[in-house]
Amino acid sequence: TSFLRKVISMYEQLKDSNTQCDLCGMKDPEGIIYRSDNFIYLCSKCMEKIKTAPDSLSETLERTLMGNVL
Repeated sequence: TSFLRKVISMYEQLKDSNTQCDLCGMKDPEGIIYRSDNFIYLCSKCMEKIKTAPDSLSETLERTLMGNVL
């Protein structure tokens, strides 16, 4: 869970109805988007999925979205 806390803390919640989620490609209907320190954007639904995913999956997903899968 330490990795999960790190991931969640590096995301900032923003109000932006024009930005698409990097994971699902959708725009949040309420205009809420989460931006990471690495400029990865997640909608509320995908952010919730990352919060509930096992640490190993969250870590892999984060690296994949950044383009660094190694």
